[in-house]
Amino acid sequence: MTIHVTHDLKPNLGWAVALLLCALLLAGCQAGGRATHTVATETPFYLDGPQQARPPDGAVAAGTRVTLVSAAGSYTQVVLPDGRRAYVATDSLKPLR
Repeated sequence: MTIHVTHDLKPNLGWAVALLLCALLLAGCQAGGRATHTVATETPFYLDGPQQARPPDGAVAAGTRVTLVSAAGSYTQVVLPDGRRAYVATDSLKPLR
């Protein structure tokens, strides 16, 4: 006995649009949503944690809008405009009004 199975391999536009919208929504969530704070003065940032035993991974320019993730003493984890999470000095942040 032989069974033939055929599949319509044409892409389903509805599913493609739904998947694209889901991907865009997830990207927005990962980027941290709306900015909550601005960086008052140029400040160094650390990607893996506020480790003083090594140089910073870069600097955030004054006026940059970031999203606060969690504050922990003198350092706060934020989401940078490019979507990366980083640690910056808490006293360099000013809440947006």
